[in-house]
Order: sequence, then structure tokens, then C-alpha cells
Amino acid sequence: MKKIKYIFSLAVMILGLSGCTDFLDLEPQGSENSANYFDTEENGVRAIVGIYDMLQLDEGSGPDGQWMNHHNDFIIGDIRSDDAEKGSNDGDFITMWDMMNFTLTAQIPFATDFWIHGFWGVSRANYALDNLPSVTWTPAVRDRLIGEASFMRAYFYWYLVRIYGGVPLFTSSVNPSDFGSAKRASLNECYKLIESDLLKAIDNLPEKSSIPAAETGRVSKGAARALLARIYMYQIGTDIQNTTTWQQVYNQTNAIINSGEYTLMANYAKLWETEEENNSESIFEVQFGQGSSDLAPASIGTNFFNFQGNRKDDSGWGFNNPTPDLVAAYNVSVTNDPRLSCVVYGESFNNGILYGVKKKYDREQQGSDWLNRKAALPEKPTLPKAGDRNIKIIRYADVLLMHAEACWYLNKFDEAKEKLNLIRNRARNSTYCKGYAEGKTDYSAAPASVNLPNITSTGNQLLQDIWKERRLELAMEQLRFYDLVRTGRYLDVMDNEKNVLRASGQSYGLGVRDYKQFPNIKANTIAKSIDGPNGHKVPLMPIPITEVQAWNLEQNPGY
Repeated sequence: MKKIKYIFSLAVMILGLSGCTDFLDLEPQGSENSANYFDTEENGVRAIVGIYDMLQLDEGSGPDGQWMNHHNDFIIGDIRSDDAEKGSNDGDFITMWDMMNFTLTAQIPFATDFWIHGFWGVSRANYALDNLPSVTWTPAVRDRLIGEASFMRAYFYWYLVRIYGGVPLFTSSVNPSDFGSAKRASLNECYKLIESDLLKAIDNLPEKSSIPAAETGRVSKGAARALLARIYMYQIGTDIQNTTTWQQVYNQTNAIINSGEYTLMANYAKLWETEEENNSESIFEVQFGQGSSDLAPASIGTNFFNFQGNRKDDSGWGFNNPTPDLVAAYNVSVTNDPRLSCVVYGESFNNGILYGVKKKYDREQQGSDWLNRKAALPEKPTLPKAGDRNIKIIRYADVLLMHAEACWYLNKFDEAKEKLNLIRNRARNSTYCKGYAEGKTDYSAAPASVNLPNITSTGNQLLQDIWKERRLELAMEQLRFYDLVRTGRYLDVMDNEKNVLRASGQSYGLGVRDYKQFPNIKANTIAKSIDGPNGHKVPLMPIPITEVQAWNLEQNPGY
């Protein structure tokens, strides 16, 4: 496990401390070593900046110089769901076909990239948490930094757990004597550590409104609460030893709502533009900026948008394309839901117009008839693999939807509908996406009427409506896979969308072409899953074979 050995070294901890805001722009001072590095408050901040820096690292040479390939959240959250196709041409990144169809093996490097990235993040957080409690400088600053490091360790362990299941737990920097001796913790043990870290973060972090403008992007109390609520929901549906309750989800989302720190943006379309970053709806987003390099660790931009852009006009590689099933879910011939314009663009939608210009497309370089509008940029960045638009991780609409779901399970049906209808009301009053009309670059285009009435359903139908609204509101935001898994719907939904409907020639009334079928996807998925509560199956990626062998770890089922 040489990777882990490098990951947990001090050198890795203090490399690559770059960022995008004033908070991330600190001048180096003097000569430091492991004995005196935390002697100054400035260096304490630098150590935290180093953890934020790991959020930016989505491809490239990591802190130890080792190349790490793509591990964007959409690869699993979207492409491994009924919302998206692999995209690009069939021969590009063929490992993704195995990822979608659960035919990966532990020997494939693709399985390693997520593992490396997660443990790099954990190691940087541990380095800070090892040293911050004993510093002698300003207690208020120290406590806030402890809160940030605790949030980040929880975030990176959550990143690992949702992909691999239970993983080795390190709560301090690894010593040479530890190499090869760590064992896999259970899923429940991992969740308990994540919960403990996020509760500590909640206690130590400020509210969003207390964070100075120059420090925009640093995590807040609301971010910790929202992440904890999201993880509670996933734990309820995936951890067979779970004792977490929907009341705990409710308590966290209710605290966010009552804080008054967040509001829905009035126009859904504005959420997806660079000029509206860190808006009133933003709870946590990864910050990016313009830099002089598109290679990590020097890069402060992201390959996220290039990965998903249109190959025909040289704005990207064409991955992560919305499926006909997702497009059909909006039922726009009836609803005229303007949110769809923010989810898809392409030759068969709105005459192929993007940011006011009619574009050209090559269907052979796409996996579906559409591309992801939420990942579209108005123009190609100077450094294509280093775009400067932020990536949204959690926004207030998701909190309202989590709250509505918790209310349903707690028999608070009126409260559930109230929060759900806040989302629908915003959708009703939104415009089409920016530049929807040819020759226009504003938000002037809007539906003449939108048929999205308030939801008044009861019983199980109300829960179905909450789940559907999550899909429509949060489409292509890397959440669909996890929603399907935690609610026990993944096997049937995927078999239906990737196999049954495609085999029957289902066209959804959209005139779409034939789509690749996956007749064995259900059986393959079951073979690569662990058991969750209520008969749920929880599909997992393989632990890299090098880690299994070096640390004598138990491999996930089916690998």
C-alpha cells in the first residue's frame, strides 16, 4: 500500500496550498518543519487551505507526484443512474461501460482514482486535527479551523464510504508502524465517525452570514448540517446496523431553515451561471478560479465542464449526457417546465441554441440526443481543462426536499407539502435558461404558461411526488444514483431504463435513436452489492487490488 504511505506523509500535507479567494492567497513565511509548523496562526490557516485544495484536484498529478485520473462525482452520481448516458463516442473511456454495467474488476486503475483522492483528503484533515488542539494562538480561530478540518474529514470519508462501503478509519496521521496493519471498519463504524466529525463541525463553524466576503467558499455551520442530513438519509437506507432516525434528518434541515441564512433564488435559471456563484441558495460549493496552469497541483480550475462539453464545437469531450428517460420525466408537452432548459441542450432541443447561438452537434460523439446544460459554459476557457466556474455540492432547494421527505416519514404531511411547493412555485415563476432565444444572451425568454400546480397528494403518492421532485429539481447534480440506492429503487429502475424500455424500442415520444442495452445489469449489480436495510442492495466499487493485497483488506462482493 505504497500509495497510502505517501498519502499520510508530512510532505503531502503541506504541498499544493493554492486557492481562489483572498483566504486562499497567503504568502509563505520562513522555514517550517513538523515541529514548528503550527506555531503561527497563518500556518494553521495554510493547513486548512491545503484541505480545500484537495476539493479542487479533479485530475492530475497529486501531492506525491503520482498521476490521478478522473474521479468527478458525476461519473457515479449521474452516469451510473437512469439520468445519464456515458456519453462521448462508444470507444472513449470504455472502462465507464464496465462501471455502468457493474463488470469492473479490482485491477482496473479507474477503481483506484477515487480511493487515492479520498484518502489524500482524509490525510490532510488528520494532519490539521493532530496539531490544532495544542496551538497557543487565538482560540476562536483555532476552534473554527478545527471545525473546518472536521467537516473535511467527514466529507472525504463520506466520499469513500458511498463508493466502497466500510473503509479503514484513520483518525490521526499514520505512523510507519501502522502500515499494513489497518483493517476495514464496518459501514456503521464509518458513519459514526462521520457523524461525530460533523457534529463537532456544527459546534465550531460560523453561520454563512458571519463569513467575510474575502473568505467566501469556506464551510459554514449550515454546510455541516446539510451534509449531515444528507448522510443520515443515505445511512438510513444503506446501513443494515443503522439506528439513525428521520427525526435526526428533520432536526438538521429544520435548523437550517430556521436559521434564515438561505433563500431560494427567485429564478432557477440563474443558478447555473458563473456570475451567480455563492448566491443566497448556495450552502456548499467548490471554488475555482482562473490560473496559469491546467495541471494539478498548480491548477486552480476544473476539468468538470470540459469533460461534459460538446465535442463538435470543441468545447469538451461529450460525456455525461441526459437520457430520454430523464427528459421524458419533465413531460414538457404538458407541464412546460422551464427547468428542463437548464438541464439539456442539443440538436433536438430548442433548435440546438446555447447561449443565444445555434450550435452544431455530432450525435456520434454523444451518448444521447442531449448534452448537460448545467455543465455548459458560454465560451471555452483559455485553459479548457481549468474552467473557473464553481461546482455546487449542496444548495438550499435540496435541504427543503430533504426536509419534506423527513416530514413524510414523521407524518408531518402538511409541512412536507409546504416545503415541496416552495420548490414548485419557484419553478413556475422561472425563465428558460440564459440565452434560450437565438441572438439573446439574457433571461428574457420564458414560458407563456407553466402547468406545475401545487402538490396536494397524500399517503404513498406524496412520497412518490417528493422523490420525483428531487429528480426534476436536482437533475444532473450527481445525486440520482445515491437517491435510488438509499430508497431501494436502484435495481428495478436501472433494469427498466437500461434494459426493458430499450429492448422494447420505447421512444418516449421523443423520436430518439436506439440506445445501448444492458440486459444483465440487475444481476451484475446484485453480485457487486452488500445487504442494506429492508432488503435494499447497496452496490459498491471494488477496492483497488493493490490496497487489498498490501493491507490484507476484505474485498467487496463480486470482485
